[in-house]
Amino acid sequence: MKKGYTGDLRISILRRTAAVTLVAVTAFSMAACGKSGDSGDAAQAKEWAYVPEFITIDEENVNYYDVQIVGENLYYLSYSWDEETGESSQNICRYSLEDQSVTSTPITWLEEGGNQNISRGRFAEDGSMYAIMYSYNEDYSESKEMLARFDVSGKQVFANDISDLVGDSYVDTFAVDGEGRLYVAGDSQVWLFDEEGNRQGTVSMEGGGNTWIDSLACGKDGKMYMGYSNYDGNSSTYTLCEIDFEGKKAGQAYEGVTRNNGFTAGTEYDFLLSDGTSLYGYDLGKKEKEHLFDWLDSDINGNNVRKFGQMEDGRIIAVIEDWENNDSGVAMLTKKKAEEVPQKETILVATMGGSYTLQSKAVKFNKANDKYHISVKDYVDYNNINENTWSDALANLNNDITSSNCPDMIDLSNLNVAPLAAKDVLEDLSPYLEKSSKLNRDDFVQNILSAYTYNGKLLSIPAYFSMQTVIGSADMVGTGSGWTLEQLIALANEHPDAELFDSASKQAILQAAMMFNEDAFINWETGECSFDTDGFKNILEFVNRFPDEVNYEDERDSEPARIQNGEVLLSNAYIYDFNQLQMYNEIFQGDYNCIGFPTVDGQGGHALSANEAYAITTKSEKKDGAWEFLESLLTEKNNDRFYSGFPTLKSRLNEMAEKAVTPEYITDENGEILKDENGEPVISEGASSIGYEDGWSYTYRLATQEEVDRVMELMNVAKPVSYNGDDEISKIINEEAEAFFKGQKSVDEVAGVIQNRVNIYVSETR
Repeated sequence: MKKGYTGDLRISILRRTAAVTLVAVTAFSMAACGKSGDSGDAAQAKEWAYVPEFITIDEENVNYYDVQIVGENLYYLSYSWDEETGESSQNICRYSLEDQSVTSTPITWLEEGGNQNISRGRFAEDGSMYAIMYSYNEDYSESKEMLARFDVSGKQVFANDISDLVGDSYVDTFAVDGEGRLYVAGDSQVWLFDEEGNRQGTVSMEGGGNTWIDSLACGKDGKMYMGYSNYDGNSSTYTLCEIDFEGKKAGQAYEGVTRNNGFTAGTEYDFLLSDGTSLYGYDLGKKEKEHLFDWLDSDINGNNVRKFGQMEDGRIIAVIEDWENNDSGVAMLTKKKAEEVPQKETILVATMGGSYTLQSKAVKFNKANDKYHISVKDYVDYNNINENTWSDALANLNNDITSSNCPDMIDLSNLNVAPLAAKDVLEDLSPYLEKSSKLNRDDFVQNILSAYTYNGKLLSIPAYFSMQTVIGSADMVGTGSGWTLEQLIALANEHPDAELFDSASKQAILQAAMMFNEDAFINWETGECSFDTDGFKNILEFVNRFPDEVNYEDERDSEPARIQNGEVLLSNAYIYDFNQLQMYNEIFQGDYNCIGFPTVDGQGGHALSANEAYAITTKSEKKDGAWEFLESLLTEKNNDRFYSGFPTLKSRLNEMAEKAVTPEYITDENGEILKDENGEPVISEGASSIGYEDGWSYTYRLATQEEVDRVMELMNVAKPVSYNGDDEISKIINEEAEAFFKGQKSVDEVAGVIQNRVNIYVSETR
């Protein structure tokens, strides 16, 4: 299948001057030190707290992604710009955690005047640096990949060409041990070098292309270890493995070591491991990990921890890169008895796979709030998704909601709200909104509030949303909004030689047909189901016309080209900004209509996908604090660079709409708009574009007011979907329908079984 690419043609060149200012801020929060697997359990008593001291290296050239921890020092590479020569140079910087001083040492190359650049540096205990670097010819048309060493004065000691050795392997991971020996990892092998950069051998892993080495680190025992993933075609496992330098082979392996952003030697444990949520200590002898604390309990988003380590006195060092909140820096965590640390009231927020964004929001709130502390429990464990499936996670969440473990808030972004609304477990937010001094109902897009109002209760106020709809030629689907499943089937019958959607399998068609129709077969108020009716049987029979799977290895043109060639009829479109529709205008040559997904009543089936849609549970004893957190999410000014979608606040939505139709002009160094020879402002020609391997491409222009208005119209009718393909009902339908698709059972038999199973499930969960 031909894949598309996107590109941004705008290029900005930044010239920076460095200034170092060190700011230390101490923040107190409470963290747990408990048993393995207790991450996110707010009910467990907190015995230990890891209290953070936050340090910011206030220098524009600091790249926190590459900061390394060596003993009580932080090392990193920085760039200096010479205004007179117009040239940049690289420097080795050392930041002392002891006295917070910074030392910058310019790099001296063996070949002065050459075109050289360090890609990755690794520092030894004495402060010397080993590096993967590139050496270019004069016009940068050719390059060589080099393994180099620089002494403590920044002088290059050697540079050995390893281009032929590594070939096409992606080399991004390497390490140096206590003897100065080098380990360079590329894909599924590790190349070994002595302290002078001479090759000593290779350690190759079994599995070839299915094995990926992504981490190298010395353990507490002084030996070098590598971390690698192995994919067997169905699932992926992560393994920690010793490297035998003398034997040129892999040594003892330790399987089941879950990790997210690396491992490093500890003082009490052989290794410290992080999975993006918690920090663990790993014991090689026991082959076990022990949960130390949740990053969030120390006001840190674990997903933003780029490097971590431990000092001799036991303090944990975490290097944090938070682009979203512009809050990158270093945290030093000191272990204390929990009773010695000021306590806050914990508000537990449950989410299904949304912890990355949620943790970032929680950190910002926790640092600013003296009374409440947001804790996050993500029921989806992506590191063990084969053992703990989405259905398992959803079942665990539902069990907690109906028990004493009920969270204070629930992230509804990936959930079907109707069953929760029927259980009456979610608080009505209308009274809170009416009392708010910061927000009122008229501030929001009204349809969004209506979409999350069930039985007269406002259950959530999303901060952002996007939409999904079906687009087709107006000649084929008409000019109205909405159609029935019968009309969709009729269109497919009229064009038997064309695909309904590009590369659509049975599962994709079932998803499209059921997206807005699950509630047509389930009455969540009464618990009645009707999957044994002709309406549902017709869906199964229609879906059975499509292939079981799609072979994506087949060479085929892009979706836009296939639509224009008449090979594909409809497009499943995602709308997350005001520029999207213009591409479909190009694809359908000005003759397009957002018809939506088919529905039983023929009304427009435009899907609303909410982001940051939180609800407060009726069981929560901290509703005021939960509303305070929700209010902070809705009123904060986010960095739009990290968000795709439409804001629900009308003021921000209108700003976004105005920006979409307003041209950008080229300015000079003083910010004045440049004008052409006719005195007209010069419009920036830069624009984003999309292209495919078959040559079809499109460069975006300014949106027209008509296009903006059309998107606004969709917002006024879009609504949350009832069938998302991941919940228990979807699972039941997919499992049982398979017997009909394979010819093992009749459609009547399968519909009866589905009716039975769903009826039991609905009865149990109401």
